[in-house]
Amino acid sequence: MFRSALLLAFVFSLTVATAPSSSSSASQGNSPTVFIPRGTVVYVTVTKDIRVGGAGTNSEVHKVKFDVTQDAIVNNYVVAKAGDLAEGEYSNQTNITKRMFSTNESQEVALDVDDVVNFCGDTIHLAFERTFVGGARGGFMSFGVHAHDAVFAKGSVLKAETDRPERSICAEATTEAPGPAPSPLVLSDEEAETASGQKP
Repeated sequence: MFRSALLLAFVFSLTVATAPSSSSSASQGNSPTVFIPRGTVVYVTVTKDIRVGGAGTNSEVHKVKFDVTQDAIVNNYVVAKAGDLAEGEYSNQTNITKRMFSTNESQEVALDVDDVVNFCGDTIHLAFERTFVGGARGGFMSFGVHAHDAVFAKGSVLKAETDRPERSICAEATTEAPGPAPSPLVLSDEEAETASGQKP
């Protein structure tokens, strides 16, 4: 009897010791994690026109979704795949300047990219802001009303960068080299000013 109880206890402890771990532990074991330094470039694509008319409304904020343009590769690991979800927002601001014979109304649309949710659910924080200006002019000396939209067109590719070091981001090993930068690119306000020689 004592031997049977001892044998039963041994089998039970062996079963518990060799039981599979939770699904989250298994998924973490199957996917390596990597460190992503600040300033890592992730290209994202505008999937729908973002357009603010020359005589639009004031101070509206809209959430917007993008697609990752191409695989983002860091030290031989894919950290975000083409088609992964990127999220951000855009806002618009109305500025009105009245003169003796005309009124100028400008619409600024500021587009921000906030983060990417990669193929296994990890969030990679990004920094990107770019402002485009449209406007309308009306009055006696303007011969009617003339307007043009502020717009980020569908298919535009934005050059976003990570805004902080990211630790333990789920990744996949790859032998592929990072792809070349898409062209043309929409740069952030800061990078565009630097590239044009203006002081950021």
